[in-house]
Amino acid sequence: MGRESMVSQDLIQQLLALPEPAAQRRFLKEHIHLLDDQSVNALKEQADQLLREDLHRALQAAELLLHLAELTANPLHRAQGLLAKAHARSFGGLGEYEQAVALLDEAAGIYRAHNRPVDEARAQIGRIWSLAQLGRYGEALETGQWASRILEENAEWLWLAKLTTNLGVIHRRLREDATALALYDQARDLYDRLGAEEEAERALARLEQNRSTVLRNLGRFEASIQASQNALEMLTHSGQHAGAARARQNLAVTYFILGRYNEALELLDQARSFFLADGRLRDAILVELFVSDCLLQLRRFTDVLDKCSQIRGLFTELGTHLEVAQTILNEAVAYAGLRRYGQALGSLDEARRMFKEEDNSVWVACTDLERAAVLHRQGQFEASLQVAQECAQVFKSHDLPIEAARAYLIAARAAAALNRHDQARRLATETLAVGESKDIPALTYQSHHLLGTLATAQRDVQEALAECDRAIEELERLRGRLMVEFRADFLEDKQAVYEDVVCLCLDLDQPRRGLEYAERAKSRALLDLLAYRLDLGVETRGAEDRCLIEELMRLRAQRDQSYRRWESREDLQVRGGLPFQYKGKRSDSFNGGRHKVQQDVLALEKQITELWHRLLIRNADYARDACLWQVRTEPVQPYLDPDTLLLEYFIAHQELVVFLVTAGAVQARRLPIDLARVQRLVQFLWLNLRAVPRTNSGRASTLTTNAQGILCQLDELLIAPLGDALAPYSRLIVVPHGPLHYLPFQALYDGRTYLLERHEISHLPGASVLRYCCEAQPAASGLLAFGHSYGGRLPYAVQEARSIAELSGGHAFLEEKATPARLRAVASNCRALHLAAHGNFRPDNPLFSGLSLADGWLTTLDIFNLRLNASLVTLSACQTGCSVVGGGDELLGLMRAFLYAGTASLILSLWAVEDRSTAHLMETLYLKLAQGWRKGTALRHAQLQLIEGRSSDEKATGAAYSHPYFWAPFFLVGDAGTL
Repeated sequence: MGRESMVSQDLIQQLLALPEPAAQRRFLKEHIHLLDDQSVNALKEQADQLLREDLHRALQAAELLLHLAELTANPLHRAQGLLAKAHARSFGGLGEYEQAVALLDEAAGIYRAHNRPVDEARAQIGRIWSLAQLGRYGEALETGQWASRILEENAEWLWLAKLTTNLGVIHRRLREDATALALYDQARDLYDRLGAEEEAERALARLEQNRSTVLRNLGRFEASIQASQNALEMLTHSGQHAGAARARQNLAVTYFILGRYNEALELLDQARSFFLADGRLRDAILVELFVSDCLLQLRRFTDVLDKCSQIRGLFTELGTHLEVAQTILNEAVAYAGLRRYGQALGSLDEARRMFKEEDNSVWVACTDLERAAVLHRQGQFEASLQVAQECAQVFKSHDLPIEAARAYLIAARAAAALNRHDQARRLATETLAVGESKDIPALTYQSHHLLGTLATAQRDVQEALAECDRAIEELERLRGRLMVEFRADFLEDKQAVYEDVVCLCLDLDQPRRGLEYAERAKSRALLDLLAYRLDLGVETRGAEDRCLIEELMRLRAQRDQSYRRWESREDLQVRGGLPFQYKGKRSDSFNGGRHKVQQDVLALEKQITELWHRLLIRNADYARDACLWQVRTEPVQPYLDPDTLLLEYFIAHQELVVFLVTAGAVQARRLPIDLARVQRLVQFLWLNLRAVPRTNSGRASTLTTNAQGILCQLDELLIAPLGDALAPYSRLIVVPHGPLHYLPFQALYDGRTYLLERHEISHLPGASVLRYCCEAQPAASGLLAFGHSYGGRLPYAVQEARSIAELSGGHAFLEEKATPARLRAVASNCRALHLAAHGNFRPDNPLFSGLSLADGWLTTLDIFNLRLNASLVTLSACQTGCSVVGGGDELLGLMRAFLYAGTASLILSLWAVEDRSTAHLMETLYLKLAQGWRKGTALRHAQLQLIEGRSSDEKATGAAYSHPYFWAPFFLVGDAGTL
């Protein structure tokens, strides 16, 4: 490097070290006599370097170049500034492609006017990239041909390699991946010719990133992963942080296709965080598009629609029509997943038109394939088959094996629905071959399941069972790669394979094996939480979590403050209800303000949920551990005493199966009932229950008779057919399924007595959970009771907590002392924990179901942060036992959170409970627990006392509490033994 060049470099370093733009401009003016072409070149090199590290400073450097050109009045200096500014606008991730093209055209014009064709050709490289992003492919290719000739004639191999790379980008966007790969390989040969030049090495790293994309599209996944990892290593080593983030993004998309969902989401989160921090808008919203791809596979359709509605407008503003169309396509798939087929087809039409305008036949076929899937769901099997086969031909002609396999699969399903079994089997076998050769579980599990269905149709039960078993192995491999909180939604549409296997096992008279598959289908996330002690707490596990945790804490405090403004001031006679559902007469201004607060709270809760999920994704190392992917079921029979019968209900293809499990045997019975009728009866029962609080005493007996009539019909359907098997057992453990979770089994009525009067009853979300409840090691002693009257509206809650503490020799925290912070501080050291308060079930977001304490709410999210050693937790409030029944029969709500936190058993409520009668029931319950009774026996005794009109063995309640509304909401989950 010559002395003049060193002076230029030194001046530029001094210039860029100045903190303010005004100071930098003054420096340029003061040193203009020292600044020459070498200084301009040095500043341009710095701008290019900063573009890879710090977009804001790169833009500043570009503006300084333009200002320098004004001072020197040299048009060639201005061309350098235009190039720097255009590259920042385009390559920098801002996505301002139209502006970039205009800047580059001006620069090219300057070079043309000065008869500098090589510089003009160089200027076209960035222009080709920007034109490709804008979908102006013909213009970009024409420009590329001219520039390639100029660069080749002048032996400008580095610039020719860069140009060839951008030509590959055009073909990649057109999904002409084989052509793109050939161009990338040409570019790599050119870089190899240049040897170890620093600029060539940096460009080669970016080239590897582009190669990884087309290798993935061509189904060459190992090579794609290797290329991404090579690019990431080189880009990180050379300080190209933005490029490294894009390499992570590319690797994430490959992992996503291979079903490594959590790893994909984790890498996308890392890339998004960098792009947002560096102000690279286009890159950040592109990440959101890829995230929406993942969320589609996880069946989080509402999240996809929310995300796409935001990024669609942003892509439209940027003018990137391909990404707009891809976003609309994802919206269509989400609509279809929500069974909003009219909207799905409308979005598919819009996306197809845009892909057609881009002359992108592959993306047109992708859109048509989604249409074929919708047609199948609408029962138009012939049309679905034809469209899917046409799509497969397009994909095959472009050497895209994964897309072709997806088309074969949809065609196979349509052929099966048309009873063309040989055709369906051939297509499914082709799909399976691709899935196995590329190791894509999403394809292999669906192929095996379809082959099992076809075997069932031919009455080959053994073959059907073998195929379905393979399908479940692959499905569970996929499920295991997910962060645990995403597993319920993911499994929502995948229960059919488990249902098929259960039915096949029963056909083969293998009830024990059938029970195992029923358990593998149910409440898996909870069991994984218990078995592997997965951590769902909101806590910092690494330095990278700190900012996220701080934001979570800020949003939660803001949410709690807003929620207090949301709550109704109306008097309550029950310990719950949704405060925002108040329907009394209020002024328009009140209602308008209340609606605004409600929307604010819901928006905050959505942000909190998303941040919590991001935290869990970051720390889901278990999703990478293959030894944890195999679903395990726990033995239940060793934990059943001779007096206990476990009833596990399982719905398989609208047929109700009941497994009857004792310490020595497993039987199964199919109940020939109409499940729709069961659901109607449950709805009628809930209407009856809701009427009780508003009914005067004169009509109470009528409601009781009506309720008994409904409960008698339910008993005839669910219990009476099992009567002979139930009779020898004094204790029942009920494991419901689907809508049966909302049914109070203890209140089923045989015309003379309730089921509770005949048996002691407890519940489980899944039979495998019993082991963890029975093997829990509770604290040695101690009872804590929390009582909060919700502003004086629930006086018996305070009385109840005080009485229970006195009966049990425990300690009570009442009113202002009953705070969430106090509970978190003391809960881990007690054997029994009692919470009497106002409760709120949130079916829209069960993460925020909870209990109202002195200075805030104890929500499901808070409970995930508790560590309990309790034998019993009693939630003496409304609807604390209500859960959203998610995919895989996962129960989302307070029950799951408390079992995860470590309690051996819970007493919960199914509906809004009355304040006074609840206090009576709880006092009787704890009196018997203090005398050493079993938890199940004590709860049964307390409920029987209300049925009989007594609060204890000595005195009458003075109120008619015999209606199931008063005593039946409470049920015991988990270990029913003594405290």
